[in-house]
Order: sequence, then structure tokens, then C-alpha cells
Amino acid sequence: MTMQYDVKSYHNTVSGVAYAGRTRLKGVLISPSTSVTYNTSFCDNVSLSGTYDVPGSTVCTVTIAKHGLSNGDRVYLNFTSGTAQDEAYTVANVTTNTFTVTVASATTSGNVTMYPDILAEFDCSNGTSFYSLIPGEGILAPNGIYVGIPNAAITTTIFYG
Repeated sequence: MTMQYDVKSYHNTVSGVAYAGRTRLKGVLISPSTSVTYNTSFCDNVSLSGTYDVPGSTVCTVTIAKHGLSNGDRVYLNFTSGTAQDEAYTVANVTTNTFTVTVASATTSGNVTMYPDILAEFDCSNGTSFYSLIPGEGILAPNGIYVGIPNAAITTTIFYG
């Protein structure tokens, strides 16, 4: 086996698209600056948009037409308005156009962008940076890589190619 020379890197300080074309996720460096536990998500760059409502409990109802999800699926939700927390969630109570997730108690509503295909998730629970090599050829990201960073206390560097 020969060495791969086309591996590139991208540093994220906020959530966003790290690479917009077909590629493979080869590794990640996660650098938290706090000891609070956070989950960072690396998703295929395909999104669906919709709305959400949290009427004063911990149940958030998300409405996205023909989302294609099943109970128990994991998705990354980027709440683009309102005060809900961006992060990966497990979906429940799925219908054709809606599903629910459990959020921190709040009364909020607004718009949401969902990334339904999470390639990898990593939890960090202390202030120590760590690197994770993805073995073999890496994880295929047919449409690019979206990085979901739940808090400004985390930065990531992805390695792809």
C-alpha cells in the first residue's frame, strides 16, 4: 500500500460546510477549551429545511415535508432562528412530515436545517484536545462534509481526501 498524498485539512471554529464535494473523512482533531461535555457531529452535506416548535416543555416538534426518517434515527439539527440548541438528536414519534426530539426546557420556535446523515459523532468531556484517525479509506461523504459544532468552546480540524 502506498502513501496517500491528496489528504487536505480544514479548520472549523463554528458550524458549517468544511468541504462541498465528494470526499472521504479521514480523521478529526477536536479541541475543547472547557471541561463541559459536548457532542460534535460530522455530516454528509445534504440538508432539509423546515420549522420547529417547543411549546414550553422538553418536546420539540420538527416539521419537514417527506423527511424520510424512522424512530431512533440520529440527525443534526441547526436551529437557524429561535433559541433551541444546535446538536445531534435522536428522533421519535415519526410521521410523514413531522418528528420530535427532546431538548432542554424552553419555549421557542422558528426555522431549522436538518442534516439526516451523520458520518461520525465525537463527545469531548474535558479540556484536552484529541485526534481520531478513521481507519481504512475513511468514511465516504458523497456530497461533502458539514461540521456541527454545538458550542463556541470547541474547534475542529478535519482531514479529508
